[in-house]
Order: sequence, then structure tokens, then C-alpha cells
Amino acid sequence: MKPFFEYSDTLNNPYDAFYYNSTLCQFPILAHWHYFIEIIYMLEGSAYIEIDHDNYVLEKGDLMFIHPKQNHGIYSTGKLPIQYGVLKFDAAHLNIANSALPKISHILQIAQNTPTISGYFPQESISHIPMKQLFDSCVKTVSEKQFGYDVLAHSYYSLIVMELIKIWVQQGLQLKQPSSTSHTSKELSEILEYINNHAHEPIKIENLASMCHMSYSHFAKEFKQYYGQTCKHYLLTIRLQKAKDLLRFTDYDLNYISQETGFSDCSHLIHCFKKKYGITPKQYRLCLSPLEHHK
Repeated sequence: MKPFFEYSDTLNNPYDAFYYNSTLCQFPILAHWHYFIEIIYMLEGSAYIEIDHDNYVLEKGDLMFIHPKQNHGIYSTGKLPIQYGVLKFDAAHLNIANSALPKISHILQIAQNTPTISGYFPQESISHIPMKQLFDSCVKTVSEKQFGYDVLAHSYYSLIVMELIKIWVQQGLQLKQPSSTSHTSKELSEILEYINNHAHEPIKIENLASMCHMSYSHFAKEFKQYYGQTCKHYLLTIRLQKAKDLLRFTDYDLNYISQETGFSDCSHLIHCFKKKYGITPKQYRLCLSPLEHHK
């Protein structure tokens, strides 16, 4: 059976975290692939997982790191029920600007392109990491979305990923970029980071294409293929998400919010917000409870 493509709105929801229970959800998980990274941490039962041409059996305490575009499926070994934690994210969101260390997204690309490095982490290799507590924190933070949730999510996800990278380095991972690594995916990850940091400024897609040394048409094609949406739509989504956070967690007026999120004026923000969410920014703010509004 040909693996199917799994779409995930990592633009609106850059971090996803949840606990899966085979008695409550559809199982098995048939072969599929996606553009985001997925981490599976086994809590109960035993699962048989196929990744590309490799096979693994995950027992309680084991962890599997699944890179973008890897075909994978999860099946039962007979020990039911099966419960595991799931983290989904785009590595570009973990990059830290102006850091002297290599960007996390680049390190993960190197790991993916190093045949001797496996995404399988048996329980004994990660027993020193409080993995269950970290997964609990990720799930709680992402599901509740309280004030500062994006900063907390970044911290928890980065901590988990860096602990796994440290194990890879001990296993011989060389951080020098291999020549086979895709320059296109690297450049697009950097563009994603640039947009996240500069969404409040005037941004032209033509300039982003130039930063990648691509023509406008080639850049637009590559971006949509890699992220499943146009760059213009991604930029708008980021701005609207930032506007929602300001509406939810501050008392700033719409004029200020429109300036802080890159919209040309208040009317432009209202038009785009209503088209995306079906209500105006004012209506969205009024729907929030007093406690939620001031979290």
C-alpha cells in the first residue's frame, strides 16, 4: 500500500502534543509521511513500527524520532492497549537567532542524512532524561495555551531535542554539514525563521526569494511544496496568530495591534481576521472570559 500524506497545520499550530490511546482512537496507524518532525514516546504496551526500510519494536520507555518525509506506520505486537506520547513540530521553530551553536534544524538535517545515526532510542539510553515529565509539560502547555505558551513550548521541545542530539553526538554524529544535505530545505528553514522574527515589518515575497537566491516562481513552488501553503498565506497566518495572542493576552487597541503585526492599518487587520476566523477581532476578544483574557 502506498503511504499517504498527512497534512498538519504547523503554520497555525507550530507545536502539537498529545497522548494516544489505541482503545480510544483508530489503530493501527497505516503507513504515511509528512513534512514535520514527529517524536513518539511509548508509555504502555508494545508497538511494531516501520520506518522506511527499517523495523523496530517499541516497548515502554522507548522513544522514536521520525524525520520529515520518512514513511512510517505503527502496528500492534499483540500487547494491547497501546499508549504513547506524540510531539509534532517544524524544526525551524526551534532555531535561536544569533546563537553561536549550529541551528537545531541544521543539526537534525545532518542526523537525517547520516546513515549510521538511528532515530530509535531504547529506554536505557534515555533513562537519565525525565521524559514523561517533559511530555506532560508539552501536552499541558500546548493544550491550554496560556500566556507565554509559545515560549514555554519552545523551551520544552528544545530541551527534549537537544538531549537526543547529545546522545547522537556521543554515538558519533559529526556536526559538519554533509554535501548531500538539501540546500533548499536549509534556505527555506532560514526564511521561516526570518518571517517569524520580522512579521511585523513590511515583507515582500520577491525579497524572500532573493534571500534564497531563487527566482520568484521557483521560490513560490518550493515553499508550497515543502510547507503545503503559499509563502503569502504563511506570512498572513503568522501575523494573524500574533494578533490573536495580543487580543487574548493584552488590552492593546486594534490600531496598535495592527501596527505590531504588520498589517497596513486597522481595517486591513479586521478584514483579514474576519475572513480567516469568521468573526472580527473585537468579537473574538469579547468571547474570551475575563480570566482567560488576563492570563
